[in-house]
Amino acid sequence: MNAFQKTKFAIATAALSTLIATTETALAIPYNSATVYKGMDTFQVIVFSGTPGSKITVSLGSVAKTTAKIVGSCGEVRISPPASGVFTGLKVDGTAIDASALPSNTLPACNNGVFLEPRSANFKTPNNEVVIVNKTAGSAVSIELPQPSARTVTVNGCGFGQIKATATTPLPSTFSIGNTNYTVSSLPDAGKPPLCRTANGISTGYVPASWP
Repeated sequence: MNAFQKTKFAIATAALSTLIATTETALAIPYNSATVYKGMDTFQVIVFSGTPGSKITVSLGSVAKTTAKIVGSCGEVRISPPASGVFTGLKVDGTAIDASALPSNTLPACNNGVFLEPRSANFKTPNNEVVIVNKTAGSAVSIELPQPSARTVTVNGCGFGQIKATATTPLPSTFSIGNTNYTVSSLPDAGKPPLCRTANGISTGYVPASWP
């Protein structure tokens, strides 16, 4: 296991300026005793303090996933059930589809672009497949269906891991770890997040000098 040291640093114009000489041994880097907190490093960051090398599974709720499907020869679009088994939030070409309200029916055979049994309205098959009808055969349609999203955060040698937003992917407003739910706006704000540097098998964590 890496040795770990924690040192305070001061920040000037987003760069390290001076290191404060006092150093203390630590196994994690909480902020004011909070093991989950937020900071800003160009974009917002959520920091998870923990045992070096451990993994933390963070549930980010549901994230809309968009795919394209080619319409079948009878104008049908078949949508397989998601892992959750529910179609909440389903949209086809931007139109919301309430799968729970669809009638149950079988998918008939298609012959020369015509169903052998008429299907004039959208329906759901006995195996929970949603079928959208009256589309143009051979065209592409957009399928949007929220999917559960989770991320595994590996705690570094300094005792923390993080999830960082990007210019195109903001952080969710809420998330959960196990049975504990968090709201990002309510997290303790550390200002700047800690840093971790590893050299010669020794991981050194740096926390802002402004931290208490």
